[in-house]
Amino acid sequence: MGIARILGQAAALGAAAALYAWWESTAVEVSERTLVLPDLPPGLDGLRILHISDTHFPADGDSVGRFTEKVWPLDVDLICCTGDYVETAAGWDSAADALTQLRAPFGVYATLGAHDYCPAIRTAADWCTFNTDRLLGSPRQFVNPRPFVQRLERAGITVLRNEWRSVEIDGELVRIGGAGDESARMARLDSALPPLGGFSILLTHSPDAALRLPPRMEGGPSLVFSGHTHGGQIRVPGWGAPLRHSRFVSREHAAGVFERMGATIVVSRGFGTAHVPLRFACRPEVGVLTLTTSTS
Repeated sequence: MGIARILGQAAALGAAAALYAWWESTAVEVSERTLVLPDLPPGLDGLRILHISDTHFPADGDSVGRFTEKVWPLDVDLICCTGDYVETAAGWDSAADALTQLRAPFGVYATLGAHDYCPAIRTAADWCTFNTDRLLGSPRQFVNPRPFVQRLERAGITVLRNEWRSVEIDGELVRIGGAGDESARMARLDSALPPLGGFSILLTHSPDAALRLPPRMEGGPSLVFSGHTHGGQIRVPGWGAPLRHSRFVSREHAAGVFERMGATIVVSRGFGTAHVPLRFACRPEVGVLTLTTSTS
């Protein structure tokens, strides 16, 4: 076999793999899980929560239709969103178009990720500069996401930026806190964590915030929702995720359900992609979590 033929076959294989990885990045799953929580109040048994994270909506809104198609049919009681709705500020309008369509009987709660603060990138040259700076570890630049946040809030979404709120669900007190992105040192757990009393949920973009949580009996939350890792986005079958951007998860287990300090921590694979529109062995997801006290 000649070198030219070998190179041709390698190029064809590479092109096929890239095409598959692009397709997989659009093949969104609805991941249904049941979470058994021993301290769940009786009135919350059966509560269904939609978890949305890392949508990374582009400026052209290309994935908005795919998003609404997946989430609209879902029957849920509460919606929790954990940041990185855009790649940069250029996607704010697209993200707001999608997120402001969300509805749930007990509300929609959201916190932000570092990408939601990134300056707008609209050209290929800007994109190359942005990603090169990230690879080189250059200091990150941020802009104020106030226009984006205000649009979400006008639609009734509660945006939690190192703060918490209370909501009554079927006679039970539920406190929901939202922390900033730990990966960008924006998390202020002292103000984001709800006080003791009631059932507590924490929304935080990076799961690394869980490494600083107090034990459940000392004020830590019962349930944590996060994202950030994308599940690795590109995984090697049988080996795991080379890139995770988190100390909390592992190569083998870069997303899913974890336990720490008495809390159940859900790390989403996310809906979108970052930096390159590819996924491999790691399909995007929106999560539906049903809470219960029983293993039956």
